[in-house]
Amino acid sequence: MYTLTTILISAFLSNPFGTPKDSLKTKPVPESLKKLFEQVIKQPSKSNDYEIEIDGLLVDDTKTKTGKDFYDLFYNRWEAPKGAKNYTITVSEKPFRLTATLIVVLINDNPVYQSILQPRQDIVEGLSEDAILTTQSYLANYEEIMKQLNGDDMTGSGIY
Repeated sequence: MYTLTTILISAFLSNPFGTPKDSLKTKPVPESLKKLFEQVIKQPSKSNDYEIEIDGLLVDDTKTKTGKDFYDLFYNRWEAPKGAKNYTITVSEKPFRLTATLIVVLINDNPVYQSILQPRQDIVEGLSEDAILTTQSYLANYEEIMKQLNGDDMTGSGIY
């Protein structure tokens, strides 16, 4: 008990009132650094569009072997057109009659291609090529489509 008391008293005497001694010595910030910091803060953002971090993602949402074969063919032969950005492609499958299924290709949750898929390899290959061409065409024209949809003639005051 005595040693604990002496340790506490000696700690208090060496550093009274609990003020810590700062081992870091600071220097004033240079004016050039302050100006540079203010310039960076005042710069307007270059684009209002938000970009997807993982760009050009292909998502498999198939349920059957035929759908998986379609997705594999689509994935292996897929090549994005130049200038395409901010998109995610989803290959989805829904049950249909008997052994046929409905295959849907979505770009950013917008259906671009859909067809009835039968479990024959030649049909699966043909439909995957058709889906690739349709999807590439959509992505190549995507910027133009968005400009037309958001253009001046599509915005109005609501007055007829």
